[in-house]
Amino acid sequence: MSYLTSKQVRERFNIKAAATLWRWQQPTQKMFAEPFPQPIKAAKGSTSLWDREQIETWEAKFFRNNESLTS
Repeated sequence: MSYLTSKQVRERFNIKAAATLWRWQQPTQKMFAEPFPQPIKAAKGSTSLWDREQIETWEAKFFRNNESLTS
C-alpha cells in the first residue's frame, strides 16, 4: 500500500491552498459527484496521508471526467 502526503496530493491536482483540498472532502461540496477521499491519520497529531489507490480510483471516476473543470 502506498500513501501520498497533503503536498503530493495538492501537486497532483494543482491545488494551491490546503483549504481547497479540505473543501473537496466535505459531503456538502457540489463540484464532484462524490467528495474527495478522507486522509488516514496514523496517530493523533500525525501527518495526514492519502491511500494512493483510493486517490487514483476517485480521480478516474470524478476528476478526469468533470466537465466543470474543463470548460
